[in-house]
Amino acid sequence: MRKRLRVLSLVFSALIVFTPAISKAERIVGYDEQVESYMIGEEKTGEVFYEKNADQKMPIASMSKIMTYLLTKEAIDENKISLDDKIEVSKKAAKLNSWEYSALGLEEGMKIKVEDLIKGLIVVSGNDCAEQLAELVAGDEKEFAKLMNKKAEELGLETQSFYNASGIQTDDDKQNSSSARDMFKLCQYVIKKYPEVLDFASIKQIDINDLNIHAKNILPLVGEVDGVDGLKTGTTEEAGYCLISTVDMNKLDSKDQFRTIAVVMNAQSSEIRESAAQDLIYYVSRFFDTDKILNTDTPYDSIKMNSVKEGYVDLYPKENLEIIRNLDKRIIEKVDVDQSIKAPIKKGEKMGVAKIKYDDKEYDVDLIAAKEQKEATKFSRVIRAFKDSCNFLLECLIAS
Repeated sequence: MRKRLRVLSLVFSALIVFTPAISKAERIVGYDEQVESYMIGEEKTGEVFYEKNADQKMPIASMSKIMTYLLTKEAIDENKISLDDKIEVSKKAAKLNSWEYSALGLEEGMKIKVEDLIKGLIVVSGNDCAEQLAELVAGDEKEFAKLMNKKAEELGLETQSFYNASGIQTDDDKQNSSSARDMFKLCQYVIKKYPEVLDFASIKQIDINDLNIHAKNILPLVGEVDGVDGLKTGTTEEAGYCLISTVDMNKLDSKDQFRTIAVVMNAQSSEIRESAAQDLIYYVSRFFDTDKILNTDTPYDSIKMNSVKEGYVDLYPKENLEIIRNLDKRIIEKVDVDQSIKAPIKKGEKMGVAKIKYDDKEYDVDLIAAKEQKEATKFSRVIRAFKDSCNFLLECLIAS
């Protein structure tokens, strides 16, 4: 039997070390002191690669519109509204089309499709679009805010508080707020349920010719950094400069078969928030890879077995296993084979277990025979046993 203990350890002479407590010299964000909170994690699993003050609740400004998008899409699913519905723009929505706010350019009485309102919400962060969608879904913005808070509660987002659909400060100085972690979780949910949000975020320009509306995408890094395809900005005096960036990491590095969400909150300028997001993205790209540990189509190990006709059995994992790993941390792999198994071997029969350990996680995956193995003849077994004995004696002589 060939036992195997494989220890994969790749040590990089890196300038930075990934640790929970990191010194000033080792921080991966160049303008760390000028950014209040940030985090970056894997889109599907939620695994966090790096973070700072991720649970601190603070104003989120226009990042609120992610929740507005979610509730609008759910209303469409419930057949309350449709993308093709044409809506007459209200006075209150048109009021938000001014120099003070990000806006698509809605004017009172204008008739516009719901789909274009959603585009304006995401592509140019239109506060006028957010107000109009809130009125459409819930009757008025106060009722819509109640729906926003209810949805946050349903999703377990404990730090989120909403007062309006846009994220602007209310007349009584209230502001929508959240932690970076809860914004990350909200984006996770939205992207999984409505992945087309990334299609909206990637639109380069909105052109509604009959309304003479032409607006370019204002999302930073989209089209500038490979793989970035969304998602939302946010800016007020109290919230500072905020940014959520969604990234297909495979576009940066073919070894990265995963997506990330980076959340930056309360940066001191738009340039700093973009720089911080890029630092987080490139950090993950450089120091994390997708490691395909187990593949059901590839034998993981092979064991010598005199009792079967072929004299050995290839061991295949019963399921695939991929790990997104920090290259500065090792993966330990070990095979435990069931010594009691004798021929004949059935196809799919469990032969042992692959034990994989990475960081604080452990994975046990069954190893099976990929094909039926008949019993060897008595003569073959005797010859193999004789050869094994000779090899053993030879090894003992060499060792002595």
